[in-house]
Amino acid sequence: MDLTYEKIEKLQEFDFLLEKSMLPTNSDRKNILRNGDRRYRGVAVGFVRSRREGHKLLPSRHLSKPKYIELFKKTAELLWDWDSKFFFTTVQFNQNYVCAKHRDRNNVGDSYIIGLGSYTGGELLVFWDGKDNPPEKVDINHKFFKFNGAEYYHETAPFEGTRWTFVYFNLMKETDEIDINILKNL
Repeated sequence: MDLTYEKIEKLQEFDFLLEKSMLPTNSDRKNILRNGDRRYRGVAVGFVRSRREGHKLLPSRHLSKPKYIELFKKTAELLWDWDSKFFFTTVQFNQNYVCAKHRDRNNVGDSYIIGLGSYTGGELLVFWDGKDNPPEKVDINHKFFKFNGAEYYHETAPFEGTRWTFVYFNLMKETDEIDINILKNL
């Protein structure tokens, strides 16, 4: 998609806002942790699968916190400026972490990812031909990229600097009964 002046300006606004933020440490997503790592800085906002309730789809606990509601709304607007028809239930926010090779087994369909901040490297490595074949390096630095993270293994290339990623994805299956208006009414 073409970068218009307005879109570039909006991305730069995000960089400024993120410089002053710090995400909580988290250990929920063991599949993204590198050997020896126990935690990463990140948070999922929107709907999440609850292990305690039989993988039922529920609003994340962060939807009750104003700073995360605001972050969710602003990031939703950012994506919808690029693709107004894309449906997602959740945004995963990651801060300064090199994710290990993984697939997002609970995701349904395509996801979007974008990297923000002031960094070099940090490409998304996508293993189109299987996890043991060489990956494609995808530059997501201030660029949206759409792919199916449940189908294809992916990981983060090493980077230097401050790197944030927003991953927009859908967890809703046909059998789920959720009130999607919760997100629309934020």
